[in-house]
Amino acid sequence: MKKTLLSLIFITAALIPAKLLAQSTTTMQDILETVTAKIVELEEDKNQEIVNVTFDLLVNEGKKTVWRFLDPAFTYDLSIIGDRRISKLKVTVYKQGKSDWEYVDEVSASNPKLKIYPSEYEQYEFTISVADFKSGNNTGHFAFMLYHDNPEKKK
Repeated sequence: MKKTLLSLIFITAALIPAKLLAQSTTTMQDILETVTAKIVELEEDKNQEIVNVTFDLLVNEGKKTVWRFLDPAFTYDLSIIGDRRISKLKVTVYKQGKSDWEYVDEVSASNPKLKIYPSEYEQYEFTISVADFKSGNNTGHFAFMLYHDNPEKKK
């Protein structure tokens, strides 16, 4: 009986992919793989230059903010990707005005995307939050990606 049980355990362990055993509920592996594939697509297939990639963890109703100066010589694309625990993200964009922060845009989606058209060299504030977690979750990783046409590559 013991031999049969041990054999069954070893066979079962051999059949389960190592990735499943190694991946905890809080791992960043899946989002890293997704973003790596997206970077390859953007740089190699779409001639884009990635100017910022930020990873972070959102918990409950928490928010994370990224600040970046944007150059008016470019039109920027913003893409936010959530991991398997997030169903909908929200990003709100402000720019530093003469006296205060000025609202630019806001979008909520499973993978929010925006275009940013700076009129001069200005500092932008991007605030990311979770609009909706998948059932049973209250934390999840996200990736913030900012990119534009690569001036060194011809389309």
